[in-house]
Amino acid sequence: MPKPSRTLLLMLMTLTALGEISTQLLIPALGELERDFATRPGSSLAVLSVFVAAFGLGQLLMGPLSDRLGRRPILIAGLLAYLLASGWMLLANDLAEFIAARALQGLGACSALVLARAVVRDVWQAQAGPALALTVIGMLTSIALAPMAGGLLTLQWGWQAPVLAAMSVGAVVWLAVLFFYKESNAHLDPQAGRLLKLTGDYWDLLRGRSVRTFALTLACTYGAMFCVIAGSSTVYIKLLGLSPAEYGLTFGSIVSGLIAGALFTQRKIMQLGPQRIVAIGVTLVAAGAALTLLVHALFGLSVLGLSLPQVLVTVGGGMVLPASVAGAVIPNAHRAGLAAGFMGFSQMAGATLAGVLLTHLQDGTSWPMVLLHGLFAWAAFAAFSLLRRVPGAAALSAGR
Repeated sequence: MPKPSRTLLLMLMTLTALGEISTQLLIPALGELERDFATRPGSSLAVLSVFVAAFGLGQLLMGPLSDRLGRRPILIAGLLAYLLASGWMLLANDLAEFIAARALQGLGACSALVLARAVVRDVWQAQAGPALALTVIGMLTSIALAPMAGGLLTLQWGWQAPVLAAMSVGAVVWLAVLFFYKESNAHLDPQAGRLLKLTGDYWDLLRGRSVRTFALTLACTYGAMFCVIAGSSTVYIKLLGLSPAEYGLTFGSIVSGLIAGALFTQRKIMQLGPQRIVAIGVTLVAAGAALTLLVHALFGLSVLGLSLPQVLVTVGGGMVLPASVAGAVIPNAHRAGLAAGFMGFSQMAGATLAGVLLTHLQDGTSWPMVLLHGLFAWAAFAAFSLLRRVPGAAALSAGR
């Protein structure tokens, strides 16, 4: 089993970030993509939705398979699929083909997130909470910085440049896995991943109210965030008149709050525990969403009026994401891949639902984004508040 090291931690941070890098680099290029493929405005949102759907569903299988076959072979195969899909995206002749390639890219990228979380549990064991928070910082940093880079790349070289940049990151981390990572799953389960065993394992996992609480809170929180992630490009660029580069800088400034929330989690999770961290975070998310809606209703749409309340949401989200995963994965050492896969699926299920609803409710204004954002945020707060009332629901040791 590999020992904790800075090299391993850096590789895991990059793996955790790969899915967001693939999305955030591309968001400023969506308008360019629509123009190049001559499609109707808003049709490119399917590029985001299909990715998160494939990304989420794939984790339900990738995690258990890694419990059976090992983390390393699944990682190598998944990242290779990611690279092939990225090349296909560059060669796509129309938006439909691009979306199909994007779905395959999501399936490949999902192995990076779920297995990075499982490897953290393998290596750091009971002390995995702070390490999980550090790996999440890699993902959140990409959310903050990638839109800026994507905007600049799109401005200079078109939508192909962000795709190529994401592909380059994938190639580097694939080589890192090949040459620097040794298998960390010391106790392979030959039955894991088989249909009957898989069904039983998920049923057993979900009998624990703590897992259900963390999973539903994570799904709704990320759904709230994804409403803004997916809708902000249209709102800031088309409605508020920002350039792709200006949008990248603005959006990156907003989501930098995610890093602050994750740093707080990394330093305090062993002291406060996952439940208290998630409680603080989901409260901030709900408050920020309510303030966003209030300012929008009273004063209309503006850059500052939309951006400033979102800082509360991003700080809270930076707490909820790592703490909820830690709360579900750490007590399930014997099935870390399965638990990590289910939490990743929950996260992406929230994003997929948000993306589908946002696509169908588009009316040329910012209202669909703002209202859906609020509904998902308040649903997260309500779910956590109701489910955690059961005695022992959030105890870190209560894995079942």
